[in-house]
Amino acid sequence: MAKDGFELYRYTPELGASILFTVLFAVSGVAFVILLFHYSVKSKRRVGSLMKSQPVLRYYGTVNLAGAYVPFIFGCFVECVGFAFRCKSSKDTTLLNPYIIQTVFLLVSPTLYAASIYMFFGRMATLLFAENLMIMPARFNTTIFVIGDVGSLLLQAIGGAMMSKVTSASSGSHLVTAGLFIQIAFFGLFIINEVLFIFKMSKKPTSVSVRYGSWKYLNIALLVNSFLILIRSIVRAVEFIQGYDGEIASHEWYLYIFDGLPMFLLVLIFIVAFPLINIFRIHEESIQAQQSARFDGTNYPDVEVTSIEEDLASKSE
Repeated sequence: MAKDGFELYRYTPELGASILFTVLFAVSGVAFVILLFHYSVKSKRRVGSLMKSQPVLRYYGTVNLAGAYVPFIFGCFVECVGFAFRCKSSKDTTLLNPYIIQTVFLLVSPTLYAASIYMFFGRMATLLFAENLMIMPARFNTTIFVIGDVGSLLLQAIGGAMMSKVTSASSGSHLVTAGLFIQIAFFGLFIINEVLFIFKMSKKPTSVSVRYGSWKYLNIALLVNSFLILIRSIVRAVEFIQGYDGEIASHEWYLYIFDGLPMFLLVLIFIVAFPLINIFRIHEESIQAQQSARFDGTNYPDVEVTSIEEDLASKSE
């Protein structure tokens, strides 16, 4: 029981499962940091060599590309901390702070993965010279999705903290539910954006997309992971709609099957596929395609700048 007599859990958290997922996300986070460092350094050298031979219309700085992975890495460690505090709760379910931390951290970690997914897609479309194939203006695309993601994160974090007290549990649950529905809405729109992008690209390929195909596999990975987050968010939304005495909230296995497992699969997909499909590779292929004699800037003929930063600045004026 909490100090005010409110029962925090409807069950005693399983220690073994909590330890397992704590270790899985900790190892995944460390592995991802190593992969990111290795491929960012490698890509910086390759891009530097390519750029010496011939300037290109579009390119990203290594830090800008690597920055898209930062929320993803934070997500791994946030998940790790969340499950670690479930280990603490398994020994004493009356402790308030471990309950608050595990509730909030496990709720918000998918929004960090989502932020990276949005940034990957935006950078990929830009490097393919295919922004006009997205359902909204290119300069607003990533920003709009990230704003929705941040709004969802804040609502879930605040609501999760409020649920630790009986006097504010109901209001907190409503905030979390609202945050989850915002996440579902934005992810639904984003998935539509991705699917339409694939179909439009097949009908109207760009000079970059026809030369290399890595972007297709990256987009498939983004699409699969988007569905994993969407399914997880729907189940969590149903959980809070059912309430404290509902089926999902009363049985711990739902948390692992529909939250912990999908999120670990999401991380695993990115780690296993990283050597073959990553934004650094798309970047290098875009530069090589732009240096080709056959490159004509198809689908974006009005580009007159020499870097992404200048391009975005010119569009905001």
